[in-house]
Amino acid sequence: MLVEFTVSNFRSIHEPQSWSMVASPALKEWEDRNTFPALGVKKEMRLLRAAALYGPNAAGKSTLVQALAFVKGQVVNSARESQQGDLIPVVPFKLTAASRAADSEFSVQFIEAGVRYEYGLRCNTLRFTEEWLYAYPQGRPQKWFHRVFDATAQVDAYDFSDKFLGGRQRHVWASETRSNALFLSRCMQSNNEQLKPVFEWFSKRLRVVPRPDALRSDFTVKKCQDPLSQAEVLGFLNAADLSIDGIRLEHRPFNSDMLPPNMSEAMRQELTASLKGKELTSLKFQRRDGNTGEIVEFEEEEESDGTRALFAFAGPWLDVMKHSRVLVVDELDSSLHPLVVRHLVSLLLHADNQAQLLFTTHDTTLLSQKLLRRDQVWFVEKNDAREARLYPLSDFSPRENEAVERGYLNGRYGGIPNLQELDFYGS
Repeated sequence: MLVEFTVSNFRSIHEPQSWSMVASPALKEWEDRNTFPALGVKKEMRLLRAAALYGPNAAGKSTLVQALAFVKGQVVNSARESQQGDLIPVVPFKLTAASRAADSEFSVQFIEAGVRYEYGLRCNTLRFTEEWLYAYPQGRPQKWFHRVFDATAQVDAYDFSDKFLGGRQRHVWASETRSNALFLSRCMQSNNEQLKPVFEWFSKRLRVVPRPDALRSDFTVKKCQDPLSQAEVLGFLNAADLSIDGIRLEHRPFNSDMLPPNMSEAMRQELTASLKGKELTSLKFQRRDGNTGEIVEFEEEEESDGTRALFAFAGPWLDVMKHSRVLVVDELDSSLHPLVVRHLVSLLLHADNQAQLLFTTHDTTLLSQKLLRRDQVWFVEKNDAREARLYPLSDFSPRENEAVERGYLNGRYGGIPNLQELDFYGS
C-alpha cells in the first residue's frame, strides 16, 4: 500500500511536491468502496484505492510518474546493473542556477506486510548523497540506517541503529556500496531478509507503466498460455465490449524469413544470431462469422490501436487486482474510450483487496460520474517560475454534489491550459 510520495528538484518539479493516498477523515462518501483501512499503523487511517491527476500538457503530470519509475529502477537495479563511473539518470529542475547544481530528492511512505516504512534518497548524476530507511512496527518509529556523503572526506558515512540487524556485516555491505548505487540495492544482493519486504515492495508490489498504447503485449501473451488466465483476459476484453470470441497463440521456431525485407543486413545478422533456436509466439484474435458461425482469425496488427492497447493492459491490470499491487499509469485514457477508462477504474474500486491505482488523465468525464471522491482528484499546474505545483481538489472544499467537471473546465480549480488566440495574418 502506498501512503505518500514526495519529490523535489526533478525535471519540472522544483520545490517538494507530495502525492498522498491518505483518505480525508472529513469525507464519508463511498468510504467502503473507494477506501480501505491502512494495516500496520497505530492510529486509524484509511487509504485511497485510486487517485487521478489532471493538468495541462507539459505541466508535470508525467514527471510524477517518471519520478516513481526512477526510484523503483534505482532500488531494483543500481547495485547489479551499473558500474563504477556510470552516470545516474536523474535530471534536476533546470530553470535556476541553484537547482541545476543541487541534488534531487525522493521519499516514499508505504506499508508492506503490516509494517509502515519511509524510504528516501538524494542524488545527482555522479552519486547518491543521502539514503535513509525508517520502519514503524506497531506505529513506533525505528531508524534502520542513514547514509550521508561527507563532501570533505569524500566518503559515505553510515549510521546504523540496533534495530537494523547484521552486526559487522552491515559495514561490509556499506564498504561494497558504490557511490552510484543504493545501499538497499546492495544489501539485497546478499539476500538480506530484514530488508526483503522493503525491496519487494519496489520490485514486485509497485508497477509503473507508460501510456497503454506504448505498453507491449508480452506480459498478457504470457498469461494467455494458461487456459484459466486466458479466460480471464478474454472476459476482461469483452467486458469492454470488444466482441472477441477467442484467443489463439501460435508458436513457431524462428526463421530469418520472418524478419522484414527492408531491414539492414547488419541488423538482420545480429537478430538472426540472437534468435537462433528460439520459438516465437504470435497472437491471433478470433471472431465468429455472423452467418456461418465459422471462426475467423485476425492478426494483432489488424486490430485497432484501442484493442491492442487494452489487450496489452489486460494482463498487468488483472495481475494488479489479483495480487493487491500499486499501479501507476501515465495517460490512462490514451487510445481508450472514456467509458472503457471508467470501466477500468470501477473494476479496481470494486476489487475486494488493497490494490491501488494512481493515474494521469485528460478525461474530465470521470469527474461527473460519481466515481471518485473529492480527495481522489488532484491537479498539477505551473506557477510563474514554471515550477510544477501539485494540489488536491479537496483544497477548494467543494460541496459533495458540486459539478466538479464543469468547475474544472471553467478554471475554478486551476490546472488547465492558458490558451491564447493566434493572429495568423497580423504583423
